[in-house]
Amino acid sequence: GGCGSHPKATQIDPMPDLHDSSPYESEHPFLTEKGLRLQQMGRIGDPIEMPSYPAAPDAGDPVVRDRVPSFDVFDFSLTRTAPIHNVLPSQRFPDPSVLAETSLAPYFKTQLVSLSGTDQLRAVGKLFIQIASDPSKPLASGSAWIIGPSTIATAAHNLYDTNTRRWSRALGFFPAFDYYKLGEARPISCRVTSAYISREYMSNPATNLDLAICYTDINIGDIVGAKIETQTIPSDDFFDSNPVAIVGYPAGSGFDFGKQMWKSLGAYLFGQRSGPDSYAAPVMATDFGGGASGCPWIIRDQESRVYKAVGVTSGHAQLRYVRGEHNLASLVSPYFGQRLFDKLADEAVFHEFSVS
Repeated sequence: GGCGSHPKATQIDPMPDLHDSSPYESEHPFLTEKGLRLQQMGRIGDPIEMPSYPAAPDAGDPVVRDRVPSFDVFDFSLTRTAPIHNVLPSQRFPDPSVLAETSLAPYFKTQLVSLSGTDQLRAVGKLFIQIASDPSKPLASGSAWIIGPSTIATAAHNLYDTNTRRWSRALGFFPAFDYYKLGEARPISCRVTSAYISREYMSNPATNLDLAICYTDINIGDIVGAKIETQTIPSDDFFDSNPVAIVGYPAGSGFDFGKQMWKSLGAYLFGQRSGPDSYAAPVMATDFGGGASGCPWIIRDQESRVYKAVGVTSGHAQLRYVRGEHNLASLVSPYFGQRLFDKLADEAVFHEFSVS
């Protein structure tokens, strides 16, 4: 856990100076480099690096071709004839290729969150991330949520960029952040002092490992009086029978650049596997984009009536209407199975952040 209450914890300014930016920061000052790549996937440029999938066999070899069908795990185009591999269809879309025939817009509903003083969603907050060594540079942002007295969870890529192999320099967490209600009062906030992520994630940034557990410099959970604990998913068909909402701070212009909390309730589209024996990372319909990295995926427990987290936004699924055209109306999460939490418990890398 953290180190108890601290009446004068150092805070990150939620409204950084956006002048004198680098070319990257000028393009989008609020996103991490990986978050920016997630948002650019539908535009010209390099797409985000994805996990390694088995290579398609040599089409010129009839023996190999007949034994192992050629496939592209993300190609749902209408012109394809080979079966789709490493995809677990939902009950609603038993043939994933039907998603190529229609917009996903009817399959999600997104709206602002109106918080009360006792709402459990107060545990969700905005994460401000210092990437540059110069603290005067603009801060990037993501989302996170409280899971214990001095513990929060977010996407591992908000902390560690596997492309540059660099850790973020400092992180500030603002639960229930609302830019328009700040007034003269300072918002509740804390610093992230340390965190752990799966060791395997650092060398293989697969979706199913993109989760980080962070410790804070104050007992932020006790101060806010809310938390959303994680829940292990019992089976692959979990998302077919449980409505899931994604809650957090997407940073696109349609969301006023993440100034308030939003929630998106969408249909489960399919599970995305990194191989035939891996868990199926769930893909949900939503219009959330960059900045949503680290948003909890939540359900309401039928018995206790409290929210539980069953996922965390890792990035966009590369669902294509046609080859080369990405459908950004979807997000993917790690599969919250026991394997993920075992890796965090037994094979984790611990990192301490500067809080000066």
